[in-house]
Amino acid sequence: MKGSQIPFKKNMIQGTAIVLAALVLGIFMVCTVKTLKSYDDTVKVRGLCEKEVPADRVVWRINYNEKSNSLADLRAMVRDHNDIIVKKLRDGGFTDEEIKVANANYEDRYTYASNTSTISFRYNVSQTVTVFTKNLDLVRKMQQTLETDLVNQNILASSWADYQYLGLNDIKPSMIAESLENARTAADEFAKNSHSRIGKMRTASQGYFEVEDLDENTPQVKKVRVVTTVEYYLK
Repeated sequence: MKGSQIPFKKNMIQGTAIVLAALVLGIFMVCTVKTLKSYDDTVKVRGLCEKEVPADRVVWRINYNEKSNSLADLRAMVRDHNDIIVKKLRDGGFTDEEIKVANANYEDRYTYASNTSTISFRYNVSQTVTVFTKNLDLVRKMQQTLETDLVNQNILASSWADYQYLGLNDIKPSMIAESLENARTAADEFAKNSHSRIGKMRTASQGYFEVEDLDENTPQVKKVRVVTTVEYYLK
């Protein structure tokens, strides 16, 4: 009788062990599934950062066009006009290093004309004198009178200024940090409303930095903008 009980007890122990093992495995699998499922819950948010900064350089282009039937006369006219414009810029306070005179662009209108008798002037020339400077105030001051002063010397010129911001690399780190912080704030707000918590960052991508005029009347002030997109796990 005792000998028959030994296999029975052994089988009971083995059966109990199998049941317990299956129970533990089942609990482990449930926890694993819940854990893996939690990684499927994410939120993607965007963080915006904008700053207003003063332009730190201006490219001021002064352009004029002339016509003549004599190429030699036209070239002499260009030399005289250039001398007058450069002198005015120097007298106004710009240095020779800031003033650049481009090569004149000459055009022979007979080259493409099917009937040259309709052409009043055979040669055209377009010339540009450019100022590259950090002295924005001086450009704005001279812009007010330069074109009128040149008309008084028989030069019909037009000018436009391109205000630029070259210090972008100096503010990039702080702007990226601020955009990430704003993205985190948006994610926290979403998690709060969905009764969950923010977990680790899953992905992040930085957008392009955009530099634009503050508005059409204030080109000397720039608006710098960047948007960072971040995806977080939710717990």
